[in-house]
Amino acid sequence: MSEAGAGDQEETIVEYVVRERLTKDQLVELLVSLGGQKQGSRDELGERLLAIRGLKPRDVLTKLATDDLKVVIRRFGVPEPSKSGGLMGFANAVLSDDRSSMVKRIDEVAIKQRTPIPRGHPQPPRSDSQPASMTGEAPAAREPAPVRAPAPASVPTNPPERTSEAVSRTPPIPSVGGTPAGLPVFQETRDFVGAYKFAYQWDSEDLYEAELLGALRGRFGSNNAIRQQGDSGRVYDIVVRNAARIEVKLPKQKAELDRMIGQVGRYLSQHPGGVIVVIIGFTMKNQQEIHNAQEDLERAGAVVFVK
Repeated sequence: MSEAGAGDQEETIVEYVVRERLTKDQLVELLVSLGGQKQGSRDELGERLLAIRGLKPRDVLTKLATDDLKVVIRRFGVPEPSKSGGLMGFANAVLSDDRSSMVKRIDEVAIKQRTPIPRGHPQPPRSDSQPASMTGEAPAAREPAPVRAPAPASVPTNPPERTSEAVSRTPPIPSVGGTPAGLPVFQETRDFVGAYKFAYQWDSEDLYEAELLGALRGRFGSNNAIRQQGDSGRVYDIVVRNAARIEVKLPKQKAELDRMIGQVGRYLSQHPGGVIVVIIGFTMKNQQEIHNAQEDLERAGAVVFVK
């Protein structure tokens, strides 16, 4: 996932954990331990933490719960630990703490990645172009540049290309009268979610939400995909640029499907045409009940994908 400020480089493990997995309280704890300021919004604290040179991957990884560590392992393809034979290898496997082992595995990958770059932080200049104030050396005398005749003015045949930074700063599309505006954004979100394939068969609905949120942030930007948390059944799970509301469900019995239909119906009354439902159906024995629920939701106006 590339973000403004990090150029076109792929997001590192530390950047992902700080921006998407740590709570505000955890960010404050890390900033205090490293001598940083602890005032500001969660996003500001995260970028401030990434700017600290003394930040180590293990500092942030030890703050994660076991389920979060599993998400990181799957997301970044962290390799399995090598298996050593003999009695010593067996003893280590029995006595080792699973969580500590995961932290160690992720840390070994993270320390090989580039140094985390906060958003809006300029890339370090090349050594041959650093100003004297950065290097501490006296500026070398430069030979005067040769005088050249001015080139004739020319009319560009093609407009200048927009930089990736300009594209990534497209402002969010507002809603009008409670109805989602920006139909193209909703269509892009619908197509993206419909084509998306989960990397792993999770046993928790929250983990599916977290994985999908990370993918949406990679597509639309971290500030344009927000995960809502509140009373169950009262708020939809994910909002994309105020143009699409996404509800993720992992039903295990018909009663949960029935509750979901009523819940999504309330969302549609507030945001008609702007609701996407993702149903993970592998836990249901009777798949026909899922198809029946899908038909009911689509008749009500929702876009439904069964994964």
